[in-house]
Amino acid sequence: MFYHVIVVIARPLCRLLFRPILRNMDNIPATGAAIFAGNHMGIGESFLLPVFAPRPVSYPAKAELFKKDTLFHRIGAWFLLNMRQVPMNRDGGYTATQALGEIQTILDNGGFVAIHPEGHRSPDGRLYKGRTGIARLALATGAPVIPFGCFRTRFTRKKWMPFPWLFRPELVMGVPFTFPDDMREAFLNASNRDQAGEVLRDATDQVMVKIAEITGQEIVDEYSYVRREVGPGQPTN
Repeated sequence: MFYHVIVVIARPLCRLLFRPILRNMDNIPATGAAIFAGNHMGIGESFLLPVFAPRPVSYPAKAELFKKDTLFHRIGAWFLLNMRQVPMNRDGGYTATQALGEIQTILDNGGFVAIHPEGHRSPDGRLYKGRTGIARLALATGAPVIPFGCFRTRFTRKKWMPFPWLFRPELVMGVPFTFPDDMREAFLNASNRDQAGEVLRDATDQVMVKIAEITGQEIVDEYSYVRREVGPGQPTN
């Protein structure tokens, strides 16, 4: 109920304030589960997609947003949980696997999930190497993947504005696709982690290519957080 009330209020406000451009929204299926997979340019896409999708969308949100013990962050965590966001540890490990299980349950129940495979926002506008969680979900559930492109979704500040703003953000939906049966069988029947990992990497790379076809971004064969840690222009090894 809370989610739907927020969407009813936020949708006309977003149209009025940000004048978003929404393309090919009819590619979103009316029924059944689906996984939205998009590039990550800014925080804007994290609320624009849930607001304008025809059905509720669950996002994995970074776990740090739920851990800080201030009143402001408690309210924010409450809001995100009620907006069906799932805490995700982006460093991997058991907690990340547990979050993927919660997201898979949403898909098993016919819901929508949205993931930015890069994990972190692109530091320079290029499309960085995708993490394999999205492939794991798609191969495990058989849910179609909807690639989408985000443009101008990072809050920026003009000289004449006292605060950051979104200027004509744009979402472009691609055509839904599913992975072939032989790829799913190879993943589900993999005898060890290495075999499963090869299938997951191949599937993830296919998703990134689909996203790049929509956005026109250059694909970079490294994770975005690596560049954030070492800084632009420094060697990453």
